[in-house]
Amino acid sequence: MNESHQVNGVLLLDKPKGLSSNHALQQVRRLFGKAKGGYAGTLDPLASGLLPISMGEATKFINYFSDARKSYEAIIKLGFSSTTGDAEGDLSETKVTSFDSRDLERVTQKFMGCLEQIPPMHSAIKIDGKPLYKLARQGKVVPREKRSVTIESLKLDKIDHDVISLSVSCSKGTYIRVLAEDIAQSLGTAGYLTSLRRTCLAGISVTDALSFEQIEGVDLGLRYKLLKNIDFSLNHLPQLSLTRTEERKFLNGMALSVVNQRCSLGAISVHTQDGIFVGIGFVDDHGELKPKRLMSQEYVANSRSMKEFN
Repeated sequence: MNESHQVNGVLLLDKPKGLSSNHALQQVRRLFGKAKGGYAGTLDPLASGLLPISMGEATKFINYFSDARKSYEAIIKLGFSSTTGDAEGDLSETKVTSFDSRDLERVTQKFMGCLEQIPPMHSAIKIDGKPLYKLARQGKVVPREKRSVTIESLKLDKIDHDVISLSVSCSKGTYIRVLAEDIAQSLGTAGYLTSLRRTCLAGISVTDALSFEQIEGVDLGLRYKLLKNIDFSLNHLPQLSLTRTEERKFLNGMALSVVNQRCSLGAISVHTQDGIFVGIGFVDDHGELKPKRLMSQEYVANSRSMKEFN
């Protein structure tokens, strides 16, 4: 545990409110001996919830985590607009129109499926190398291109005459702040997020995540047991097992024919017959599996030795 290269895996962190994703990452790295790490799917300081942190070799596959479907629970305060879309911005009051469950159902249906969003100025998207939020802090507003996102499920419940709870499952790139503002506008008023919590990512629930207190409560020498396997971020992908001959070819960068195995097109998680993760492949229209991101042959050999030893 003293050497960072020994720390390989995925930690499921329940990030607390008030902490940026990067600060959360640095705290985790400190708790694991300054191991190399990265996080999947930025959560604003306002937001809490599931923040998977990949460490060591697992950082090679973090993008596959970030691309997966996400679920959130949020609270929308109506009757106010916010310069940031959340409670951290300057507020301007406006009138709240009356609405009932039928209005909420109408709005729910309106936002289901594919829609386009304009990213907020207070976001990490870069234009000419500068994050939008830095430009926003300077009082600048620049044109942003619309982005297509998908709302897979949406539930709206009235808590009070000016407060709505929101539960949503959505694609990568969906801004819940923007969704909240658009929902409020469809109800004839303005609104902003007062709270946001990510409850699920790639089929993984926040109930499986650990708080900083729980991590710190484990002795340093045993802390690595809190980590999930390197390929944990790929559980949502189809899997394929290779024979020893296929394994050698794949690890040497050779394409394999998988026509007879009826594999799904696109990214696939590849393992040896004895269950060792060897990397990510891509199945094309011709039924060829092409290596895309590989573990080292040394890693595979060491993993096999450990299996045989145990």
